[in-house]
This record gives sequence, C-alpha cells and structure tokens, in this order.
Amino acid sequence: MKALYSFYFLFTMFLFSSCKKTTITPIDFSKITVADSTCIYIGDVDTTDWTYDANWTAQETSFMSFADTISITDSITGYIQLSAPCPNPNEGVFILGMNTQRQCKMKLVCVNTAMHVLYYTSRKFTGGPIATAYDFRSFTSFHKNNNYRLYYAFYNSKDSLYYKGHGDFRIE
Repeated sequence: MKALYSFYFLFTMFLFSSCKKTTITPIDFSKITVADSTCIYIGDVDTTDWTYDANWTAQETSFMSFADTISITDSITGYIQLSAPCPNPNEGVFILGMNTQRQCKMKLVCVNTAMHVLYYTSRKFTGGPIATAYDFRSFTSFHKNNNYRLYYAFYNSKDSLYYKGHGDFRIE
C-alpha cells in the first residue's frame, strides 16, 4: 500500500511539474502618434505604430479571419505605406492615409483596450495614394477619453497576407 501512495505522489508531482504557465503580456495602447488635421506630426511619435509588425499573437491573427467578397487579380506584392490618423487624438472622425504600390485587399479591425472587436471592414485598393475617412461617432462602443487600436492586413490575389501592422488612436 505504501508503494501505491508513493507512486500516486510521484505521478501527481510529475503532472504538476509538466504544467506550463502561460503569461499574457498586456498590450500597451497608451502611446499614440500625435498629428494635426493636416497630418503633420505635432507631438509624440510611437515608432511601433503604422509600420510593419513581424509577429502577431494568435488573438491578433484571429481578428483577420472574417469573411469578405473582395476579389484581387494581382498576384505580385508591392510596398505599403501608412500614416497616423489625422487628427490624432480626434473626436471619432479621422482620415487614414495609405499608399499601395500594387492592387491589394486590406482588412481593417478596430479593438478596444480589452481587445474586443468594435469594427471591421475590408477594402480593395488599385494602387497609389488614397485617404480614407472613418467616422466612429455613431457607434455606441466608442467612448471619449479612450485609446483604440487599428489592426491592418494586406493581401494579394492568392489571399496571401504580405503586410500587417497596427496603430493606436485616441478619441477625446
């Protein structure tokens, strides 16, 4: 009987020692790139925003899993340039400037600091510079004095992701 208790104790210790704790690093939404209504940077610049992200968490990747009906014919990838929202901070209305070298599809997802999806869309670009206005004032899930994060992903005709990133903005 003593051998059975010893075996049970050792087996239990083995199970608990093989458990891994997963630590989730909170995402910092506190930094934004401050820009005026003419897209001139007039304050702090967050160098991690509005650029390419090499790695996303599984949760961040899952944000782009929504279906869309956009069809792209160009299979070649090109450069992508994005600018911070103008203005930032804003009152829920801003312009997002983009420049794409080739035809592509962009998926865009906005989340709050709890990482809940508040808005998503997809859009086709033919190539070249474009400014797109976003108006979140009528959405009840957006509140003043809060920061939000936009995730963006660009795809070619094979629905192959080739550029992804994020940027933060503040509604005041």
